[in-house]
Amino acid sequence: MVKRDDKTKTIYYEDELNDDFMDIGLERKEVPQTYKYLRKNKFYNFFSNIFYFGIVKPILSVFSFFHGVRVKNRKLLKEVKKEGAFIYANHTAAIDAFVIQAYVVRCKRTEIIGYSDSVHVPLLKHVGRCLGYLPLPVHDLKIAGKLVEAIDFYNKEKHHILIYPEAHIWPYYTDIRPFASASFHYPAKLKAKVVPIVTTYRKVWYSKKPKMTLIVGKPIAPKEGATVHENREYLRNECYREMKEISDANRTIEYFHYVKTEKEEEKPEQSSC
Repeated sequence: MVKRDDKTKTIYYEDELNDDFMDIGLERKEVPQTYKYLRKNKFYNFFSNIFYFGIVKPILSVFSFFHGVRVKNRKLLKEVKKEGAFIYANHTAAIDAFVIQAYVVRCKRTEIIGYSDSVHVPLLKHVGRCLGYLPLPVHDLKIAGKLVEAIDFYNKEKHHILIYPEAHIWPYYTDIRPFASASFHYPAKLKAKVVPIVTTYRKVWYSKKPKMTLIVGKPIAPKEGATVHENREYLRNECYREMKEISDANRTIEYFHYVKTEKEEEKPEQSSC
């Protein structure tokens, strides 16, 4: 049962696939041709790993712990410990990607696929690349080819790759939004396993805002003998089903109440997130 009181904020949306309620104020420009998706330089990787495992992961892990983040079923990640896998998660906070990267996945590099906003900010661009950020191209097919090459490379290096198929952030959303099968082309082509991770929320006595509980789902393997297209659809459907089951079984608190409206209707003014 989902609990909601009179103080719950209401957010009105029109399009589950395209509405975004977390504007970070950065313009989504094309990825620069000079952006280096691949990290092959041994010296760069040495210092990158020190920064990743020695500084960022410990700091973010401590941050996650003291901010009430919990993880369930982490043991299921052992099945993909010695191989590259694709993690698919619901997008409900600006920090959820880094929580998964640093706190959920241990002793493993995890690359994050996301929008190109940050690669045009000098410092963020370098920090993001060091941490494994793989920006999506806007229209450039040449950049798209570099991204595909990078995904193939990191999969062979046995890294995990984190993807948010919902694409947009809906803060504190307690359900799983519909998503297309396009992003499942990568594991279907590379015959890699898919790991669903669902962010849920729980009420705590010491905070007005609910706290995150991230639940790891069972790894899903592509079908043997199936085509890339068949596996793309299969992995999408199985991943969505698993995420829905986890979400439905753990949906207990609603901090923001989302209401769908028709485009032609005038929406009431809603609170900023």
